[in-house]
Amino acid sequence: MMLLDTGMVILYLAVLIGIGLKGRVKDVSGFTASDCGYGTFTIFASLSASYIGGGYSSGNAAEAYSGGIGMTVALFGFSISTILIGRFLVPGVKQFAGVTTVGGIIGKAYGRTARVLTGIFSFSCCAGMVGAQMGAIGLVFNVLLGIPPKLGIIIGCGIVMLYSTSGGLKSVIMADMIQFVMLAIGMPLLLVMALSRLGGVGALLETLPREYSNPFNGTTIAGFISLFITMMFGEALAPPYTQRLLIGKNPSGTARATILSGMFSIPFFMITGMIGMTAYSLNITGEASAAMPALVKSILPMGIRGVVMVSMVSIILSAADGFLNGASVGLVCDTVKVLYPDMSEKAELWWLRAVNLATGLAAIAVAFILPNIFNILIFAYSFWSPLILVPLAAAMLGIKSNGRAFRRALVAGMASSTVWNYVFLKPWNIDGGGVGMVFNLIVFALSTREFHKYQSQKIITLKCR
Repeated sequence: MMLLDTGMVILYLAVLIGIGLKGRVKDVSGFTASDCGYGTFTIFASLSASYIGGGYSSGNAAEAYSGGIGMTVALFGFSISTILIGRFLVPGVKQFAGVTTVGGIIGKAYGRTARVLTGIFSFSCCAGMVGAQMGAIGLVFNVLLGIPPKLGIIIGCGIVMLYSTSGGLKSVIMADMIQFVMLAIGMPLLLVMALSRLGGVGALLETLPREYSNPFNGTTIAGFISLFITMMFGEALAPPYTQRLLIGKNPSGTARATILSGMFSIPFFMITGMIGMTAYSLNITGEASAAMPALVKSILPMGIRGVVMVSMVSIILSAADGFLNGASVGLVCDTVKVLYPDMSEKAELWWLRAVNLATGLAAIAVAFILPNIFNILIFAYSFWSPLILVPLAAAMLGIKSNGRAFRRALVAGMASSTVWNYVFLKPWNIDGGGVGMVFNLIVFALSTREFHKYQSQKIITLKCR
C-alpha cells in the first residue's frame, strides 16, 4: 500500500534534482540571481516557502502536541514582524539598487569591515538553520518511509546540496514555487482529514486538557514574552529573506509580497498547531516530535497520503535550500570576495559551490549531534538578531551612521547575550537573544547619536573657517 506514496516522494525528489541539473548556472550572477527581477507572486511564494521549515511545521505540531497553543501563539510574533518589514523596511531597498546580499547593504551603510563581519555571521546563522532542517528531514523520512534518521538526513541534505550547488538561487527559487504549492495544499488537507477522523473541532476541544488553551502552559509569563520576542526578531531579515527582497522587480511589489507572506503565515501556524493537538487527541503516537508524520502515516488513505508526504518533505527542503544558498553567498560574496577583491569570477563561483557543499556537510554533523529542532533554531538566532538585525533595519530605514557604531553594537549584543545565556543561565527563562538585541539597539543608538553630533560640530567648524 505504501508503494504508491513512496513513489510520489521519489518522483518529487527526482524533479528537484532535475531542476538543479537543468538550471546549472555558469556565473556568479546566476548563482545569486542578481540578474533577475522577480514579480510579486514569485517573491511571495519563495519567501513563504523559505521561512516555513521543519521548526514552523512539524516542530510547531510537536510543541502543540506536548503543551497546547503556546508555541503557535508565539509564532505569531514572526507573522507580525514580516508584515511590519513589508510595510516599513522593504520600501528602503531602493537605496541599494544592484545590491543582492545583507553584507552588501551593511557594507554600503557602515563600511568594508562591517561587511566582512556580516558575511561571517550570515554564514553562521544560515548554517545553523540548515542543520535544524536536516534534523527535521531525518525524522520525517524515518517515520514516513522507515529510513533510519541519520540516513534520512544524509539523503535529504544530499538532494538539497545537489540542486542548490548546481543551480544556485535561480534553481532554489524555481524549487520554492513547487514547494509552496505543495505545502499550501498538503497541510490544510491533513488537518481537515484528521479533524474528520476525530469528529470535528468540538471533539478536539473536548478531548484536550484544559491547560492546552493557556499560552503560558509550561512556562512563565516572562518566559512566554521572551519566546514571542525571539520568534518575532530571531529570523527577521535573515539572509535568504533579505536576498529575496533585493531581487524583486520593484520595491512596491516586493513590499506587497512580504506583507502577503506574513499574513499567509498566520493561518498556516494555526493549521500546524491544530495538527499537533489533533494527533494528541487521537493518541496517534507517544512521541511529540513524531506527531505530524505519525498522523500522516496513520489516518490518510493511499494517494492522499503520498500528496501530504510530499508536502512535508517540501516544507523542510524549501527552508534548507534557501539558508544553504544564503550561507555560501554571505561568506563568499561578503567576506572572501571583499578580502580578496582581485579574485576572478570563475574562482568566486568555485568558492560559492565549495562553501555550499561544505555547509551542507556541516549541517549533517549538527543534525547528528543536536536532535532538538527548536534548540538548533534558537542557537542559530544568536548569530543574527543580537548582532546584525538592528544596524540592518536602520540602514533600510535610511538612518545614517558609521562603522564604529556597527562594531560597538555588535560587540555589545554578542557579549550581553552570551553572558545572559551561559553565565547567568537564562534568568526567568528569558533567552539571551532578546537581551542581546536590546543592548545592541542601545549601543547603536548612542553611538549613532555621537556620530551625528560629531558631524554637526564638523560642519559648524568648516563654516566658521
